[in-house]
Parts: sequence; C-alpha cells; structure tokens
Amino acid sequence: MAVSIDIEALRDAAGPVACAAADTLRAAGQPAEFVPAGGGASGVIREAGQSPYEVWVGVTADGFTAECDCPDGAGLCAHAVALTLAALADDLPWSSGATPPSVLSIDTKVAELAEVARGIPARRLTMLVAEWAATDRVLESALLARAGRLAPPSAAELDDLRRTIDGLAHEAAEDRYWDLHDVEKAGRAMVEEIEVLAQRPATPEALLVVEEAARAWDRIVPPLLDAPETYEEEVAEIGGALRAAHVRLCEQVQPDPDELAARLTEIIEAAEVESCLDEPWDYLAVLGRERVKALRQLH
Repeated sequence: MAVSIDIEALRDAAGPVACAAADTLRAAGQPAEFVPAGGGASGVIREAGQSPYEVWVGVTADGFTAECDCPDGAGLCAHAVALTLAALADDLPWSSGATPPSVLSIDTKVAELAEVARGIPARRLTMLVAEWAATDRVLESALLARAGRLAPPSAAELDDLRRTIDGLAHEAAEDRYWDLHDVEKAGRAMVEEIEVLAQRPATPEALLVVEEAARAWDRIVPPLLDAPETYEEEVAEIGGALRAAHVRLCEQVQPDPDELAARLTEIIEAAEVESCLDEPWDYLAVLGRERVKALRQLH
C-alpha cells in the first residue's frame, strides 16, 4: 500500500541544522539521481572534499526510517532529508512496508570478506579493486556506477548491444548440429553483456534490450535441456542471471504494470520451453499480486 510523506513533520524531526544542510545539498544538485529500493529510495550524496555517502529512506513498521553511511547516519541526517526531498519532487510512490538495507540478509562469505577488507589500508584496498576491475568488465562497470561515472546507455550503444546478442545467438545455433558448449558459452556471454548494461542508469529502452536477450536465450537453450545430467545447473544459472537483471531494471524503471505483464505474457508464450523470465513471483513488487496470479495461470 502506498503512503504519503509529511515533509514538514520530517523537517521538524530532523531539526533546523540538518534541514539547512539538506537545502544546500539540493541547491547543489544532490543527490544527482536516486533509485526506488526496497519500497523507499536509495541514492548517493557527493560533497566537495568529502567521501560519498550512500543513503536510503523509506517508511517501515517503525515509521519513517533513514540509513546513511555518514557519522550522523544513525538519526535523520541532512543526506536523508535531501534524498527525501528529491524523491518527493519526483513523485516517488512510497510503500507502507519498506525494507531497509540493514535488514537484508548478507551472504556469510561476503560478510567475512567485508570484515577482512575493513582491515586493509585504503590505498591498498583501492589498488586491489582497481586491478581486478581492469580485468573484469562487470566489476569495472559496477565500480564506475558506484562512483557516479556512468551515463544512461545511448540509442547507438543499445543498438550495438542488440547486434551483439543476435550475433551470439546466431553463432551458437548456426550449424545443423549444435555444439552444447557453444550454446552455454553464448549464454554466459549474453549474461556478461546484460550485467554490464544493468550497471548503467536504468531506462525503459535498456529494459527492452534485456527482454530481447531473454528471448534469444529462450531460443537457443532447448539443446541444453536435452542434456540435464550435464547442463542443468548452467541453464538455471544463466537464465536466473538474465531474470535477476530484468527484475532489477523493472524495479528501477517502474514500467506500466499492464504493459510489462503483456510483454512477459508474450515472451513466456513464445518460448519453446519454459522461459527464463517465467518466475512471476519475482515480479510481485512491480506487477502486483493479481497480475502475478494471471501470469501463473499461463502454465
């Protein structure tokens, strides 16, 4: 259920100092952008001479909630107020049951490595990340995205990506007797291209390209399904990665739910086998319960 935010009550709770700082941030164009996240809004605040701060705001069972990396982030800081003002100006729909980042489950291995990373001097950690990013396109894109260095994909870039995906699918299936390894290789290459794209600021046009990649994978995957003893895990991994990227972009773009449901219906019905996007409950946050139920009835 959507709720509204009383900005004057929020300003009173934050106090005049935080509000004045928030107004200064907004006048400086901060945050430059934000994305819907967990039923609220998430963004990065950048100030000259300071480290960027990641902040999230939303309405939870405890009322209006904010989380920020800054020293004052335990309370309602200026960064949280600035993000809220930006989200309100853009008419963000607020959920009445938002989920803060702090309550999301974190993989145990990730948590362990994060603790190790905290003990590495900043310069060494920076170089370690940079060295790995130089050899990994997805990590490079993620790094640039976190730094605010990526622009939305242009029409020309999306056209190039379409051609790349079509080429991968064609090469995997061009022979009469498909090589199963080539099909898997093509699927993993598609995933890499889409995961790089998913790091860019989300656009409706990018969302359509991800759907085209899903269609392409649906077309070439049948031979792998005929060898489940060898490729069952690979099929699930590749399809799951494409779907995760699609869901993520859907949550950011917030497409018209009826139009999205219609496109998903077309993709699912066109697939010779079960489509990689045929997991309706993954789309609950963007489609709503009734549309999800309708998609489930396609089986």
